[in-house]
Amino acid sequence: MKKTYRLITAILTLSILLSACVPASPQEPTATNPSQTYPGGEDPSQPYPRSEEPTEPISQETDLIGAAAYITDPSVSDDHLEDHAEDINEFAVDLYRQLAKIEGNLIFSPYSVFQAFLMVYAGADAETRLEIADALEIDLDDGDAVHQWMNGLNQRLTELPDFLNEDDQPLVFNVANALWAQKDYHFEQAFLDKLSANYNAGLKLVDFSDPEAARQMINLWVAAQTNDKIKDLIPEGMLDEMTRMVITNAVYFKGAWQHRFDEKDTQKAPFYLLDGSQAEVDMMSNHFNGMALVDASLSAVRLPYEGGNYAMALIMPADFEGFESNLDEDALEAILERLTGMYASVNLEMPRFTTESSFSLSEQLQTLGLEQAFDPNRADFSAMTGQKDLYISDAIHKAFIDVNEEGTEAAAATAVGISTTSMPTESYDISLDRPFIYVIYEQTTNTIVFMGRFVAP
Repeated sequence: MKKTYRLITAILTLSILLSACVPASPQEPTATNPSQTYPGGEDPSQPYPRSEEPTEPISQETDLIGAAAYITDPSVSDDHLEDHAEDINEFAVDLYRQLAKIEGNLIFSPYSVFQAFLMVYAGADAETRLEIADALEIDLDDGDAVHQWMNGLNQRLTELPDFLNEDDQPLVFNVANALWAQKDYHFEQAFLDKLSANYNAGLKLVDFSDPEAARQMINLWVAAQTNDKIKDLIPEGMLDEMTRMVITNAVYFKGAWQHRFDEKDTQKAPFYLLDGSQAEVDMMSNHFNGMALVDASLSAVRLPYEGGNYAMALIMPADFEGFESNLDEDALEAILERLTGMYASVNLEMPRFTTESSFSLSEQLQTLGLEQAFDPNRADFSAMTGQKDLYISDAIHKAFIDVNEEGTEAAAATAVGISTTSMPTESYDISLDRPFIYVIYEQTTNTIVFMGRFVAP
């Protein structure tokens, strides 16, 4: 019988569109030099391993980069990484509460959105900079150190653990950034260098006077970074001749469960919806010793991934709508902490599901206080261009997650170094047959990289 790797694939792309406030005469591109191309044609904005680029770029002088080399060994302490992760998680819950107002299932990456807007933050000034800092829960007094911390966190989250067993299916978590700039428009060298050094964000010159050609090139890059899972991120008509820069971020995650589900145990079962009705789902079933908790308010379980430091936490509240409306970072952190100390024998049932979300983040981010950045009359991105001539015209977000039970040829292994010297003292039967919230997080820092909910098949 042929065995295949069981994969959980989560993909997120985010594009931030920066447009000119008023028509401006072309300026010489002082930020880059057309002769400054990548050695050997390689693009440092690619994730590890590097994906293939589109074979037919728009021009021969498209790929350019700031003068600053990417910092591969940032000096960042564990305390700073943990503090930065807390900022991301607080932002995650704030944004979740806004996105949860949209009906249906949800998947998004707070990690990617946070990182993309940190790049925007690098080019903001005055009140616009203050508003972005408030929305991202960062301290203005930290200055440019936040970019160094983001770099350090990227490297922590993308590295494989030292204790990886040779039979493990390695977990994949890749991050890629790119800047798409109008070829005859001026951008400040300090801004470009900051993103090149801390985000490995390659600068690509395009001509937005041909918006359809630019759109196709950006969408091809996004597809390449996400293994063709996300196509046509930017729809027709979104770019125009006033677009001056598009900032793109792509996150790709793939991992196999440490505790495998057997496909033969999957059966049709009812799932109870928020309105009291029910629908049929493919319910997976498994038994394992692991981290779980059950009380009067909720049931929760942690599912670790093989070959890395990541886990998925699934939380099914007794009162879903009340729990969701009152959810904050402290409450979520308390649940994750309780899961680290609740070793139990678990009989788990959970749906097999696939979710895709696509939306503009403009309204949600403005609700979180990011108002000036989207206002052409008040936005101040003078640290990008030297003038108050740009504003954010849109922020497009698309995410995809596939959760299934396919097997793996690798033997079960503890990828996160969890050990126990005693038998479980608790036994839980957990059936996720009602709406639940889930997060995928890196366990050494507790950084939430994906967050979502499943409320209906």
